[in-house]
Order: sequence, then C-alpha cells, then structure tokens
Amino acid sequence: MDILSSLGIIHERINKLLQEELKQSGISMSCGHIWLLSLVYRNGGSIEIRDLVKTLEKKKTTISEMVSTLERKGFLIKYQSTDDKRIFCVKTTEKADEMEEEVMKIIHIISAKIMKDISVESKNMTEETMSKMAQNIK
Repeated sequence: MDILSSLGIIHERINKLLQEELKQSGISMSCGHIWLLSLVYRNGGSIEIRDLVKTLEKKKTTISEMVSTLERKGFLIKYQSTDDKRIFCVKTTEKADEMEEEVMKIIHIISAKIMKDISVESKNMTEETMSKMAQNIK
C-alpha cells in the first residue's frame, strides 16, 4: 500500500476510534472539537486563537466557528488579551475542566493503540519521520 493510502486510512481509523471512545464515555463532541480542546488542555487551559490556527492548520474562520460552538456549549470562554487588544484567547470553563482527564485518557488510549507492538526505537523513528513528512508538505 502506498504512503498516501496508508495515511488516509490511519486518519479515518483514528477519527472512527475517537468517536467510539467519546460515545462510550458519554461525550458528544466532534473529533475536530476534541482536537482543539485537547490543545487548549495541553497549554494549561488557555491559548491564543492564532496558536490554534497555526497548530491545527485550519483557516481562521474555521477555528472561530469551532471556538464559537464550544463557547455556546459552555466549554470555552473567548477573551481579549490584556497585553495586546488585537489578540484573542480562549480558556476552558469548569465544564471543560471536569472532562479533561477523560478526554486526555481517550487520546492516550488511541495513541497507545497506534503504537502497539512497535519498539521504542521504531516509535521514535516513526515520530521523527512523520514530523519530517509534515514539514515537507508545509
């Protein structure tokens, strides 16, 4: 199987597995919203919107829509930076904080399944190769 087919299948299977794990945990949220929320968690519960755009490599309007949805559902609060009024940030709410452990556990489960039966050396090489591949098509 060629690399593009393999990557496409991996992407689809990760999203399918994520949806299944979320459903089992009683979390009704899309994959995209979970990836965004997990990024906020990994940044201490607060992040600049421009960093979400850069890291998730989505259009600013797409990220704004995702943030608005998560804000309406009570998971995020959007606020203006006190240092620079041009910068907007988001932070998690108590509702989001209450499910952080479960969301991060699900992400860990998926990561573990992906790397199951792969040696540490191969895992490190795979992560390095995937990172280079991402940089190559930037």
